[in-house]
Amino acid sequence: MSPSLRADLLALTPDDLASLSNRGMVKRAQKELESGEMRFTIHDADGNLRFEWSDGISCEFPAGKSLHDAVCSSGTLGISRHIIRSVLAYQATINRRFDARMTPSGSEFDLPSDRVAEVVVKPSDTSSTTGVWDPGTISDEDLCAHFRKPAIAQARKRFGEGLLVELIRGSKPVAHFLDHGCTVRFMVPGDLRYVSADCADSLLPTWVPLAVWAFRELPKDRLSGIVSRSTTEWHTPQKTLSELDSLIEGLFRDGLEGISDAWQQRWTRMESSLRTEGLVWPAELVTDLLQQCEMYKQHDARFEPRQVVQLLGELTARTRAIQNQPASVPQPLIRGTLADRAHEISGGRMIGVGLGVRRGKKHTTISAFLQDADSGNLAAVERTFSDPDPQSGEQPRSFADLAGTILVRGVSLANLAMSQLLLKSGKRTPGGQLILPRMASNLVTHPQNFQWEQLKPPFAVESFTQLSGRLDSLPPSCLRPRRCTENLHVISVLGAEGTCFDIANQELTAQVRDTMGGVAELIHPYHNRGELGFNHLLRILMERGNELRFVSGHFRIRNRRLQIRPVALVLDGPNGRQGILPYVVDAFNEENREPSAARDSVSQDLQSRGHQPCTHLADYLAELEDQLAELAIRGLKSAWPAAWEELAKRGQHLGMVRWTQPVSELAESLANRSNNLRWTCTPAIRMITELCLLCRLASE
Repeated sequence: MSPSLRADLLALTPDDLASLSNRGMVKRAQKELESGEMRFTIHDADGNLRFEWSDGISCEFPAGKSLHDAVCSSGTLGISRHIIRSVLAYQATINRRFDARMTPSGSEFDLPSDRVAEVVVKPSDTSSTTGVWDPGTISDEDLCAHFRKPAIAQARKRFGEGLLVELIRGSKPVAHFLDHGCTVRFMVPGDLRYVSADCADSLLPTWVPLAVWAFRELPKDRLSGIVSRSTTEWHTPQKTLSELDSLIEGLFRDGLEGISDAWQQRWTRMESSLRTEGLVWPAELVTDLLQQCEMYKQHDARFEPRQVVQLLGELTARTRAIQNQPASVPQPLIRGTLADRAHEISGGRMIGVGLGVRRGKKHTTISAFLQDADSGNLAAVERTFSDPDPQSGEQPRSFADLAGTILVRGVSLANLAMSQLLLKSGKRTPGGQLILPRMASNLVTHPQNFQWEQLKPPFAVESFTQLSGRLDSLPPSCLRPRRCTENLHVISVLGAEGTCFDIANQELTAQVRDTMGGVAELIHPYHNRGELGFNHLLRILMERGNELRFVSGHFRIRNRRLQIRPVALVLDGPNGRQGILPYVVDAFNEENREPSAARDSVSQDLQSRGHQPCTHLADYLAELEDQLAELAIRGLKSAWPAAWEELAKRGQHLGMVRWTQPVSELAESLANRSNNLRWTCTPAIRMITELCLLCRLASE
């Protein structure tokens, strides 16, 4: 009778093995196997596996024991590279892609690289161990058998006090505790011996049961979602919020050009008060408003009038949610948690995962995204560049030139986005920005080999279906953490097809399929400052779309379809893996200067069509936002009812009922100003804040 297979050994990926040992040991074991010089024999005696290697090393895996109990004849304590090598060899043998040749002593398999393993175990059913499973099915009896009862009791008490956790079901389920920044990952279905977490081993008896119980709270029909349990009555700082409303009223009454230094000092004190009350994200909004005010005073080109409207709209949304405390959105998401603080980084390795570009009216922001190889936290190194004055005749620099700006010690933003960064020190802000050390000796960059299978969740996702479930479960962005890496993910794909240039929308589109058959739409907009990178990406996807293996980017759902705005792509070609930045390409690479049919087609389309005209709805919202920005700059004293009456009429014509009412009331209030000596601005400001809120929601 054929012995049973070791499902735990088959389920462990190289990333799992690295978390149980270290990355260098796994790489060394992989190289030894790939060299083709190692031969091994597997003996199975009642489930006890024994590996005998040609270099004289033997490894034993006792039946019913975990990888931690394996014994290596080398005398190395813990999990040695020979044990890891044995696991990898076992997986390659059982999950072979070659026909077995039956021999009298058992089964002999041809392995890749023409290596031969003499195996005395007849493989039985090798069904996939990578299916979706739910850690919530782990029973309390299993928990008690694995952890001590006092630890379980302590975890139960902690569970009763409340928690906030984001859950993802899959082949490697993940529980990310948002209120403490701890992530628990289950590596083997139903096996508590194979669980990793970015916390001390002594804390596993607390976090693992909490993760199991949290998965039980997640509806069975959902792959991901946020579970919130709280018995805390959240304090509403009415006095602080009332003072905040008064400051906003003063802003619209006097405008940025009319406010005094005392007003700015009151905003600074308000920021401190909000942080004292535990309102991290409202305090961050106040900080951004103060920065916009300072840039306006200094005539800085980075000042963005519409950004002021967006910030005030989000501040209104959060303060209302704090006061009303809706059950549908957990308060820690709205307010912020202890984990949403500035953190000092004492050292670590970060992997570049892409480059993003955000265009402002008079400036451009370039962001290099990185993931911490140990904790899985995301961060971005950002720089904002002012565009030249149009009257100067100077042409704005291309995105490639901006991304090539040297930050420190020959390191540019584009280099960070595609390299490994070794840090000795640094700082990560609540918004996810990485502040690099001033001393060049505290950071070093090295090329990466784009082994993105090693990237950690929840940034790394398994399927589009899983990701769609996560996005559907999230509240609006104005009521969740204000990180620049929100909705940034990476996924393994099988390729891209149907690549074309959408003339109407002036963007590249392609269909991308994941390893489980799900489909998403990849979209990359055209901009003349990123033309070289755009044409290069279009040509690569049209000619080598079948080689696409990973896509990193911002994900969103539009018209019930999952869309990707890529920040990096990885292709697996005959010469190894290659990383591509959609906005940037080496301008000195002659390969990219070769003419191609795709590039000529795009150029002809751009010349024949020109810029895409705005739709009536988009044009109306843009004009409304501009009018609100004008109020924020000049104040109500410069507002005249005629412009708002015209906006009200246009809104009625477009059928925008909810928008038309506050616009009409604002126009009516402004019209009454000249006929009423006791006119008060409070009703008008109430309508203005309502419109700012609607503009912020419309930006989703």
